[in-house]
Amino acid sequence: MPRESNRFIVNASWLIKLRWVAVVGQMLTVIAVIFLFGIQIDMLWALWTVIGLTAASNLMLLFWFTWWSTSQERKRLPWDLILGLTMVMDMISLTALLFASGGPNNPFFLFFFVNLSLSAVVLNRHWAWGLNLLALVCFAWLMFDHHQIKELDFNAWMLPFRESGQLSLSQLGLLVAFSTCGSVIVYFMTRLTAELRQQQLDLERVQEMQSRNEKLEALGTLAAGAAHELSTPLSTIAVVAGDVEKAFHEHPPDFEGADDVVEDVQLIRSQLERCRKILNRMSSRAGQPAGIEYETVTMQQLVNAVLFELPDHRKVAVDLNESLANDKIRVPLDELCQALRGLVQNALDAGPELVNINIIRMRRNWQWNITDTGPGMTREVLNRVSEPFFTTKQPGKGMGLGLFLAENVIGRLGGDIQIDSAPGEGTSVVVRLPEEPVNRLEQFTMQKKE
Repeated sequence: MPRESNRFIVNASWLIKLRWVAVVGQMLTVIAVIFLFGIQIDMLWALWTVIGLTAASNLMLLFWFTWWSTSQERKRLPWDLILGLTMVMDMISLTALLFASGGPNNPFFLFFFVNLSLSAVVLNRHWAWGLNLLALVCFAWLMFDHHQIKELDFNAWMLPFRESGQLSLSQLGLLVAFSTCGSVIVYFMTRLTAELRQQQLDLERVQEMQSRNEKLEALGTLAAGAAHELSTPLSTIAVVAGDVEKAFHEHPPDFEGADDVVEDVQLIRSQLERCRKILNRMSSRAGQPAGIEYETVTMQQLVNAVLFELPDHRKVAVDLNESLANDKIRVPLDELCQALRGLVQNALDAGPELVNINIIRMRRNWQWNITDTGPGMTREVLNRVSEPFFTTKQPGKGMGLGLFLAENVIGRLGGDIQIDSAPGEGTSVVVRLPEEPVNRLEQFTMQKKE
């Protein structure tokens, strides 16, 4: 579930609890005013009606929230709208309670600021400022008209505007003070909340990257071990294949299909040489620091490097405008080529006759669109494709690491990968890469130090 939805779920849970506290507090206050202080409230029915409506709405919200949180299939909901409308109702309810119990003369009008503080924490800044404006309108209405209570009568200076026909200097000052205090509270609370949310997101990003790096280190150790274990049998195969090739050269075979056998032996030799280079690269980089070496290359050079080691590169059609071919980009060439090559190879493995790569430049980003016309993927498979060791290929055809490694490399450079697929409609992979890639993990680490 997205982080934003999780945040609103937590806020909804706390808001329901706080509304119950408000209902109980309002009930106890009314009872204490009547029986402890002996104050007569002519519009007592209005107070109980508003409190009852608040309790009923909170009960409905609680039942709905409980049903949704325990549902097997959770639908995405507009949490900001739901919580925002709930707090609008609370603001109007507070205004109605104050209207029936003295208006601005009632010291409980300070609870407007409580609602504003809560809205700045729970909602986004647009909703918070909207509620601030609503609170000012409601308070101005209470100054215009409210039901007076004798025990809260502060003489003529706080008479409703409807009765006095004029706004006293004290009333005007109170209205300005209310507006100023509410705006200051909303401004600083929304700013503080935004900073805390951003810090939390940055921390989660760093933790996620560190977790992915730990997985990559484990894969590096596994790769070094595999390189060590495979070097001996591959060397033996290479020697035997060399002997066979030499024997065929010295004593050309004359049986039917001999030319095909010679070509197969040569292919084995070339593939063994490729395996040897890959294992040497894996073993030499295992255990090295996480830093990566950047190189400045043209976009055409990057394309050539990606396609160079693809066995079926003839099935790949690249669409790169000539005006962009010589544009330069500074990247860790080997790591990025391996990541992009893995994505293209996945498209080739889907079995289409042709894989298309369209490369465009959008503002300060490069975008690679890799599309194929293969069988596509279901929604369930699409949700898991980036998991390490998850693959839909036949045993021995893949380990399920290509996309995981590609996302890690491109993500660390400040880019991202988006995959869109449907059964029978092929797959589209969009790779966005900044014009000036940076090591995002090192960038966040430096920011935390500062």
